[in-house]
Amino acid sequence: MKDSFQWIVLILCILIYSFFIFFIEIDIEINVASQLVIASVFFFGMFSSFFINRQNNRYTKINDIIAQRDGYYSYLYRAFSIVPRIQGEIKGIISNHYEKILKNNDWAYNEFHSSSTISSIVKSISGITKKESELISNYSFFDGIWDVICQLQLNRKMIIASYNEKLKNFHWILIIVFAGLAAVSFHFLKIDSIIVDFIKIIFAASIFLIVMLINQLNNLSIFGKDFSKKIANDVLRIINEDDLK
Repeated sequence: MKDSFQWIVLILCILIYSFFIFFIEIDIEINVASQLVIASVFFFGMFSSFFINRQNNRYTKINDIIAQRDGYYSYLYRAFSIVPRIQGEIKGIISNHYEKILKNNDWAYNEFHSSSTISSIVKSISGITKKESELISNYSFFDGIWDVICQLQLNRKMIIASYNEKLKNFHWILIIVFAGLAAVSFHFLKIDSIIVDFIKIIFAASIFLIVMLINQLNNLSIFGKDFSKKIANDVLRIINEDDLK
């Protein structure tokens, strides 16, 4: 729905700009027009590249954190394969965690809503019996279980912190102002050629697409509408052991 709205806005902007190009004339000296084009394009390019780089690093960071989170939960399930009772409890806890992600189609649902996943896992592992402890006494990888749980808690905080690193209103003002100036300034270059007019429209459309890209990086819609379902189904496939069926 959001993607459709963005494309509708883009098309409307292009149509309005095309009307502006073909039917509205503004008389400005060519030297002044050239300076306006150079200045506006320079500042738009500088600010847009900075914000794209900043938000792309944020996107990459969050992608890595999600991969770590999913890997940790998969590890916890598989690590307790020799203690069936604990593995069964952890399977139920993790399934409930990812079913919420699947249901709400929100990869960060558990980070921004009340979740007892980590505390439930701690409670389950703490309830291990003496007999069950003997089963894992010779397996060194169990020594890192508590480190994994600590990392999951840290992972949760990192997701929240990174998610909130969105562009501020002041940043958007800079982007929109210089994007508008860059698009409008093309029209100041008066050349009587239909081909040049179409090139101006293409330049303007490129500017609008750059703004759209920044917005997608900012609200993380660049992940795609099925991203949350894919990561949830992947972890559920592992703990349900679908590959073995």
